[in-house]
Amino acid sequence: MTKGGELTGLEKVAIISRVLSLRSEAVLAHPDREMGESAARRIKDLFAQRETGKPLAYITGEKEFFSHPFAVDGNVLIPRPDTEVLVEEALSILGGRPLMRSVVDMGTGSGIIGNTVARKSGRSVLCVDVSTPALSVAQKNGRDPAVSGRLTFLCSDLFYAVKKGARFDMVLANLPYVPEGEWEDLMKDVKEFEPALALLGGADGLDVYRSFVRALPDHMEEGGYVLCEIGSARQADMLGELLASVGCMVTKKKDLAGKERVVIGKWINS
Repeated sequence: MTKGGELTGLEKVAIISRVLSLRSEAVLAHPDREMGESAARRIKDLFAQRETGKPLAYITGEKEFFSHPFAVDGNVLIPRPDTEVLVEEALSILGGRPLMRSVVDMGTGSGIIGNTVARKSGRSVLCVDVSTPALSVAQKNGRDPAVSGRLTFLCSDLFYAVKKGARFDMVLANLPYVPEGEWEDLMKDVKEFEPALALLGGADGLDVYRSFVRALPDHMEEGGYVLCEIGSARQADMLGELLASVGCMVTKKKDLAGKERVVIGKWINS
C-alpha cells in the first residue's frame, strides 16, 4: 500500500484473486473480466479494509512461509521472513542427527514453525499455544497431507499442560518479545491488527521467556537443543545468560540484515 493509503496493483490483484478463486496470473491475463455484483461488492469492501491499514494477509487469509502458503487470521501473527532463520537452524541440526525425534513448537501461533519442520525433516512435532483461537489456525494448517499424522496440538501456557516428565530433543520457541516501551513505535498494521498477546513480552520483552527457561530443565533430553527467536542483540545476550544459567551451551545466529535473531542452547546439564 502506498503512503497515501492507495492500494498497489499487486495488492488489488491479490484481493481479486482471493474473491474470484483465481490465480494471480489469470487475473492479470484478463483485467476486464466480468464478475457478478456480489463479487464486485466484496472486492470493493476488501479494498476499503486494506485502505484502513488492515494487513493484506488478514484480508486474503493467507501468507507464504518457506515457499508454502499458510492460513492466517487476526488471532495469529503474520509470518515473517526473519523466522525462517530459526527454521533453517532447526533443520540443519536435525539433518545431522537422525536419532533426534521429539520436537516441540512452543508458542506455535499459526503453526508455521512446527509445520515446516515436520514437512522438511519428517519429524513429529508437538505444537503448543496458550491461545485456543490461535491453535485452531495451526490445526487448520495441520490438515495439509504433507504433514498428516506428524503434528499434535496442545493448548497450554508454556509447559504447564505438557505431560509431566515429557522430554524433547528439540524445543523451538518464537514467544512474545516486544518490550512494552516499544509498543507505540510499532507500525500501525502491527499495533492495530496483530494480537498483542503474541507480541508483548513485558518491560524488557523477556517476561515470557523467563518463565519458559525456568521450565526447560524438566523437559530437555540429554544433548537436546532449544532455539529461540528474539528481537535485539541486548535481548539475545540476556536470553543467552538465562539459558546458560540452567545448563545450556549457547550460540547465536544473525538474520540476513545482520541482526541477532536466534539464540541456540545445547542442553549439557543432564
